[in-house]
Amino acid sequence: MSNSKPEFIGIFGGTFDPVHKGHTEIIKNLFELIPLDKVIVIPNGIPPHRKASVSSEERLRMVSSAFKSSENVVIDNREIKKKDPSYAISTLKELIEENPEHSLVWIMGSDAFAEIDSWYQWEDFIKMINIIVMVRPNHEIPIESEAYKLLQKSHTIDKDSLSSGKEKILLLKIRPIEISSTDIRNKIYKGSDVSEFLLEEVNELINKGNLYQ
Repeated sequence: MSNSKPEFIGIFGGTFDPVHKGHTEIIKNLFELIPLDKVIVIPNGIPPHRKASVSSEERLRMVSSAFKSSENVVIDNREIKKKDPSYAISTLKELIEENPEHSLVWIMGSDAFAEIDSWYQWEDFIKMINIIVMVRPNHEIPIESEAYKLLQKSHTIDKDSLSSGKEKILLLKIRPIEISSTDIRNKIYKGSDVSEFLLEEVNELINKGNLYQ
């Protein structure tokens, strides 16, 4: 047992294909709204739900450069190193085991949460952790979805309660950033300038590596 004080840690996974200012702003916003000690950012290796456009290593390099000056953000490459599809539940089990004294909360967007019942072993997953669902304007969770039923059962408005127990879901309104990785990839493919959406270091890596051309 270590003597350090228990930490409240957010887990934020994503394809980050590419990582953009929307992602870095979301994390900044999270620290302003939720009393997190740190956030673990986990780029998906082989995402189960979608195909990435560049290699895992390139995405890891971009994410590492995007967050290099954020002292409370830790980049975790465990899913990148796996040769099989990376399932959230496997990652979560590992993180719980590695952080027995700390409390963890899973952070996801409302679009991902709306499809939670397509996740591998999703019913077990939601019993293991509290969840913050980041809600963007005009991204309502459909009333007929499993996600909506879950909210009826587990919704909380108490931010402080997230650092204990499990199976609580908080809807968090974040500053909307009208920008998506898909749009950025399409713009690069068409030869448009995307520097306003990307951190300078990430833009350089994309240009140097001719990514998304």
